Amino acid sequence: GTDARVSVDEAQPVERVASFTLLAGFAALVLGTLCLIIDLGRIDRVLALFLNPSLTYLTVGSYALAVLVLCGAFLALVRFVYLPSVPRSVVVAVEAVAAAVGTVVALYTGLLLQGLNAVALWKSPLLPVMFVLSSLSCGIAVALAASFFSELDADLTRAVHALACVDAAVIALEAVASAAFAEISLGGGNPAASASAAQLMGGSEALAWWVGFVLCGLIVPFVVEAVNAVRGRTKPVLRAALAVAAVLVLVGGFSMRTALAEA
Repeated sequence: GTDARVSVDEAQPVERVASFTLLAGFAALVLGTLCLIIDLGRIDRVLALFLNPSLTYLTVGSYALAVLVLCGAFLALVRFVYLPSVPRSVVVAVEAVAAAVGTVVALYTGLLLQGLNAVALWKSPLLPVMFVLSSLSCGIAVALAASFFSELDADLTRAVHALACVDAAVIALEAVASAAFAEISLGGGNPAASASAAQLMGGSEALAWWVGFVLCGLIVPFVVEAVNAVRGRTKPVLRAALAVAAVLVLVGGFSMRTALAEA
């Protein structure tokens, strides 16, 4: 609902929050992409994904990441370099493409891990669901964190309230999916999956899972956002609490991924 052709200096608070959310998300995307390239080890492996493509989750995810980086760069330029000559229809079209490939990026990592037969813990249809819900919650968290640094007018107040309500619902779904994932992994009859799940519940990854993910990423943000939904107004103290909760959501997303990988 914001016009990317308006310069950031002239924009209304809700448009400024959208701009800085875009910038933060784009920076995180570029950093994550660089980490994946470094993880592959050799540049020829990166080039092979694009020069000799095959229909695999890794290839699809790589193409989606590349397209998303290009879309993010274009949208960031339009907002921060201020290019009013770019038609609004073009901006909307690029935003739609970015939303579509962003969904693919959020989904493909879970599908990629699920397809690795060597790790029994990851052989669950709930893993991609957890990754998508976590990605959505983290994206909303970036917007809520950015809103803390902007003056609060009526439009931004409504936007923050709506985002907090949506995120509370997403976190509730994420909690249900994660609990079901842990329960099925522990009691599903696969000894390897049970052993890995035991590392999450009470072993080497319990701290990251229970404190980093469950407490920081689920419980605290849900309580804060539920209170915001009930009160219907974002007072200064609650606004600060939402910003802290947003940071904790990001901690939770990182902790969940780290615990699942290490377990």
